[in-house]
Amino acid sequence: MQHGTSTYFLGVDTDDAQILKCAESARIKNSHLICVLTTALPNLPYLKYESNRFVKAGLPSNWLDSLKEKDAALKSRAAKIEALLVRHGASANVIAFMGSGTDLQHLAAQQAYCSDVAFLDAELRKDPDVFHKIAYGLLFHSPVALMVNGDPFAQRDCVFLAWNDSLPASRAAHLALPYFLAAKEVVVGCFDPPLRADAEDQEPGTSVAAWLNHHGCNVVVSRLPSGGLSIEHCIQESAKEVGADLVAMGAYGHSYLRESVFGGTTQAMLEQTSVPVLFGH
Repeated sequence: MQHGTSTYFLGVDTDDAQILKCAESARIKNSHLICVLTTALPNLPYLKYESNRFVKAGLPSNWLDSLKEKDAALKSRAAKIEALLVRHGASANVIAFMGSGTDLQHLAAQQAYCSDVAFLDAELRKDPDVFHKIAYGLLFHSPVALMVNGDPFAQRDCVFLAWNDSLPASRAAHLALPYFLAAKEVVVGCFDPPLRADAEDQEPGTSVAAWLNHHGCNVVVSRLPSGGLSIEHCIQESAKEVGADLVAMGAYGHSYLRESVFGGTTQAMLEQTSVPVLFGH
């Protein structure tokens, strides 16, 4: 039986039925559920230039009222969710917070420090900034895997591992190991693998396949040409072709930028909603 703790990030508009569905799935797997109710701060004070060239903070006249109103609504919703979970005997607790910018990233990451996996409710996609800040915080400031477009409790019969011999891909493989072990088949997909320099060089994907075989997994290695198409398109199409119900892949970010952003393939796989993805970094 599965045990452990999963962290579920949801929005104030996530409906009760969805919350109970996740709680019931967690109960069946004997997993404790941490429900993290998250919302963004009202638009923050801005800076404006005075005629004397000094910079002055501008505070909208109703900002404090908006903050108090949003905080009250957040706490009220958290209390209702807590009561809902208690009534249904769920092993769960509720945490609520507001944040913005990098603070939101770190707050989200801290909630997952003592968890096995984190996953995001689809409702959060209605606020793309909050969705991406939480995702970035979890991936690059916490030790856990992040799942989107699904929950971590579902049975995954076929898992597609997007493999490229990188550290993020390796970490994703390690974080996804429980799903590999529970699946009937693991497909290791290598896109546009480099040509071997000589006969002694290993084919791409061979080492990770051997590692998974030693764990008792049924592994197939597929070396796939992209044909000039984007890697995110190839991952989705290949996963569908093999009947995968979960993709595991490494996440990449551009840390050299002042504003943290995702790499192109990571961003695209976060944005798509057609296939569940487990990210690791």
